Amino acid sequence: MTAADDASLLHGGDPSADLSSFRQALGQFATGVTVVAADGETGPFAVTANSFQSVSLEPPLILWSLRRQSSKIASFLQADHFAVNVLAASQTELAGHFARSGGDKFAACEWSRGLHGVPLLAGVAAHFECAKVAEHDGGDHVVFIGKVERYACFDRSGLIFAQGRYALAISHPGRPSDLQIDGHPRDDFFLPLLARAYAYLAGAFSEHHSAEGVTTAESRVLAFLATGSGASAEAIAARTFLGENTVQDALARLIAGGHVAPRPPGALVITESGLALLGRITARARAFEAEKLADLPPEDVAATRRVLRELAARGGG
Repeated sequence: MTAADDASLLHGGDPSADLSSFRQALGQFATGVTVVAADGETGPFAVTANSFQSVSLEPPLILWSLRRQSSKIASFLQADHFAVNVLAASQTELAGHFARSGGDKFAACEWSRGLHGVPLLAGVAAHFECAKVAEHDGGDHVVFIGKVERYACFDRSGLIFAQGRYALAISHPGRPSDLQIDGHPRDDFFLPLLARAYAYLAGAFSEHHSAEGVTTAESRVLAFLATGSGASAEAIAARTFLGENTVQDALARLIAGGHVAPRPPGALVITESGLALLGRITARARAFEAEKLADLPPEDVAATRRVLRELAARGGG
């Protein structure tokens, strides 16, 4: 079967024909999220990056890349040392903080200086203090190679970025058919049961977004604007846990489709068409839920919903 024959195909072809769609395809590869920081003549500076990866263990080399249009590119080209701060799962706000331009970014967060004065953020999952050993042409990006001089790893889960949105790293729940309640004691533990149920339901529902011609990110933007109409793209990204580029791409498609309209200066509102589209998605979600829960006792469903709401409230969700 070719890609064109696959009913789940969203888009494909020549990358230069649609850069936002190409970026969405690249986003199918999950990465961590980092804040790369260095010190300069005017003080510390940093950017959020998910291009970080290991190159070599012997010697200990890593790489990351920065687009040439970044306001920080000149500073990083001049810097001889930098730190890669691997963000923890709880640091989504910090990721957005350093992704935005302007202002003294370090005044609003806790940090300390490492080797050669490189900024090390508090509360991260890991950090790597590096000496820059090479720069390479990467098209519209510059690729930086660093030799790790010192590192630290903490007992915290890392923040994940996949399919244009922030995510959590949890153990794979396995197939629903693998669930053995009477097997290992772990099988009847609350968290793995939740993870398996979520994986099953989320995977089964994804086709309903595609049926309405929208992505999950576009659906989340519409849902936010339905209650927060008049917000900026920056606010939408922060509140929906979507990346800045993902929100910009989603808004471009929603505006082109007449579902969202810009309202200067910088505000965005959902249109009647957008509300109708969101209504159809919501109707699909309710019908999907009813179908999946139809053979369960209503009192059990109601009790489960109350438990989940209580747990979500305790966690600030």
